[in-house]
Amino acid sequence: MDGELFLVLGWGSPIGIGLFLVLLGGMIFLLAKADKISKHTKAFQKEQGLEKKSIVREKLGSSDK
Repeated sequence: MDGELFLVLGWGSPIGIGLFLVLLGGMIFLLAKADKISKHTKAFQKEQGLEKKSIVREKLGSSDK
């Protein structure tokens, strides 16, 4: 049963292995791009002073520690 599923999906063929590598590379690329955008956005917010502040802290007037 396990061998049949392996053959049905085609992972043993060069096309199946190539498809797997292309999809894996695409996922790595998308994760790297999302990480870069996240870091850029955080740096921009910090530069512009747009850090999230607690509404409760603002109302109570307590300082950030």
